[in-house]
Amino acid sequence: MKKKLIILSVITLLSISLLAQKETKKSSFGFGIEMGAPTGSYTNLYTFEAGLTIRYSYHAGPGFVTLTTGTLGLFPKKIVGQSEKVGLQIPIRAGYKYIFDHHYFVMGELGYVSTKTYYGAQGKVLSTSQGSFLTAPSVGVQFNAFEISLRYEAHPGNGGGIAGLRIGFNF
Repeated sequence: MKKKLIILSVITLLSISLLAQKETKKSSFGFGIEMGAPTGSYTNLYTFEAGLTIRYSYHAGPGFVTLTTGTLGLFPKKIVGQSEKVGLQIPIRAGYKYIFDHHYFVMGELGYVSTKTYYGAQGKVLSTSQGSFLTAPSVGVQFNAFEISLRYEAHPGNGGGIAGLRIGFNF
């Protein structure tokens, strides 16, 4: 089910014409580099998060309705005697990006994140997968095709989150 939803999201995003995100355009497509520091329970195992996201935006009112997905890696702490393997997150977020003063924006997103974590036990690397709803407020600035934002993504079901930065490019 998760794979089908992700594939459907990617196909939808790729089939839309690419337009630069400006307040006068109806829609745009972009990608972003996300990075940040884990919070909550994630700090026990991970030191850093980084990855790529893709976003579709549709102009509505003074801002944009957004749909975002991607792949993010959680980089593990070095623990003596434990195998090190990057954790994986796949978020699916929908939200609204409210633009004020032509360049500045605030955005709120809700969605779902699937997280796969790895751990060592008796010399073997084992994994566990879990999902959680997420909330992600952010604040940022955009200049035509370029945007940068500070964001916090909370995963209440997993007890963790990410405080980070997104650098995006919209077409």
